[in-house]
Parts: sequence; C-alpha cells; structure tokens
Amino acid sequence: MNSAASPIFVDISSHLAWFTAYAAEKTAQEKGDASPMDLKLQHTMNVLENARRIVEGENFDTHTARLCLLAALYHDVGRFEQYLRYHTFRDRESCNHGQMGVRILKAQGCLNGESPKTRKLVMAAVGMHNRFALPAQTQPLIARITNVVRDADKLDILRIMNEHLSGPAPYNPTVVLQQPDDPTIASEAVLRAVFEHRMAAYAALRCVNDFRLLLGTWFFDLHFATCRSKFLQDGHAHNLLRSMPGTVPQAPARDHLLALLDAAKNNSRQ
Repeated sequence: MNSAASPIFVDISSHLAWFTAYAAEKTAQEKGDASPMDLKLQHTMNVLENARRIVEGENFDTHTARLCLLAALYHDVGRFEQYLRYHTFRDRESCNHGQMGVRILKAQGCLNGESPKTRKLVMAAVGMHNRFALPAQTQPLIARITNVVRDADKLDILRIMNEHLSGPAPYNPTVVLQQPDDPTIASEAVLRAVFEHRMAAYAALRCVNDFRLLLGTWFFDLHFATCRSKFLQDGHAHNLLRSMPGTVPQAPARDHLLALLDAAKNNSRQ
C-alpha cells in the first residue's frame, strides 16, 4: 500500500444513475416497511466509497480500478428484489442474493454498454462476493475484483452493525438476521473460529452476541492493507465487542479477540 497514492479518476456516472433509479423503483414497490431497502441503497454508496479507497490505496491500474468500482456498485443489486419477495436479507431463508444480482444485471442489460470481458468479470464478482470463501481455482483478476468488494462490504456492514447494536434492544430482526438476543447461549463453532484466528460462518450463529464475535473475526479475512488499517481505525469491531457483558459465554473469546485487535492497532502505529 502507498499511503501517498494519487486519486484515480474512474467515471461510472451512467451506471450510478441507473442503479439509483432502479433502487428507487424497487423501494417504491414495497407496501410495508421499506427502511431496510433504504439502508441497502446507502450501504451500496458506502461500499463504493470504500472500494475507491482500496483501489487508490493499493495503487491499482485504472482498468482494474474501474472493474472493482462497477462490481462494488452492483454487488447488492439483488437485495432489492430479494426483500420485495421474501422480506428478509437472509439468503438461507430466501435466495442467493449474489446470483439474484447476476440474473438482474443480465435481464436489465445495464452492462450492455461495456465490453463482453468487462461484463463477465463484473458479474463474476457480483455472483461470488457473498460466498464464504472463493473457489481455489478462481482466476486471479476475478479474485482481486471480488476481494475488493468483499473487503469494502465488510467495512460498511461493521459500521451498520455498530450503529444498530449500540442502540437499545430489541433489535430489528432483519438487521441481525433473525438471531435472538439471548445472553445465555453461544455457538461453539464461532468460539473456535475466534481462538483459531479464522473467520466465523453465518451458518454457525445462534444469537446476537455470536454475531458480534463473527463481525470481529472478519479481520482475519481482509485481503488488503488499506482495509486492515481502516478496520482498526474505524473502531466499529472494538465497539461491538466491548458492548458484550463480561458475564456472557462469549466473554473469553471476546477478550482474546480484543487483545489481538489492540495489538494489531498498536503495531500499525509504529
């Protein structure tokens, strides 16, 4: 990473205009609570900004940077239709929102003005960004684009969860993936992931405190120094972990993870 990197100018204004109009159209179709869709629109704009920071901080060439920004803009395009149909963002209970996004991009033709190679790369990143891990045989350029989206996505989800879980309970069930706020239970799989210094899986969650730990383990799955630095500087993971009482079963894992993150933050200052 070059901390003195120059800004990269990438014009995706026509795509931004299309996406904003599409999100507004879908949100207007929601007859009930449309606030989760509003959150997704804001989330997309934040992920796009995070992706800009990454491509600049990592000195990507302009062509790769543009691919990353297009993938970041469209990464959650499937979320709007998902919420309209199922009123949840939990893929296991509805649909794979990455694959839904690919179908929407094809049906809407919003990438038709791009080269066939660009369309293929962007849709590959959209379709794979929500996997737990990328296939080992993923082509290097696709992996790089997808990992920019994954890192940028994680940074903003941390912000959303910190803001949401810092408020008084009960929490919006959609935001916490329908997890119960039960201080007496814990997922052994999530606890193991913390102590083994690897990312925990959504499928292992049993409660909101597990979710807090899982979000902290995302530090182990960041691919770019720019993101690791911002993760530590933002402090969202620290706040989420510190908000857990010392009496919950997750407390020892929480303390272990906090110590690790604090050490990483101190090292980054040296």
